[in-house]
Amino acid sequence: MSTHPVSQRKVEEAERKVSAVLEELEESLQADVKKIALEDVVDTDPASGHPAVHQAVDITVAPRARRRWLK
Repeated sequence: MSTHPVSQRKVEEAERKVSAVLEELEESLQADVKKIALEDVVDTDPASGHPAVHQAVDITVAPRARRRWLK
């Protein structure tokens, strides 16, 4: 299945932006991103005040092991 070249460029640009955000997250937390998932969550719709299903990103990180060298 082939995607339109303009669409593919937009996807690649979005991937670069997401990659930069994840890299910044890893550096600031000194942790490694282990899993990224898109999931449905129920939240209140601000416009109507009624419950609505929205999509959210779930990011799982694991702390990096601190290495200490023997002297």
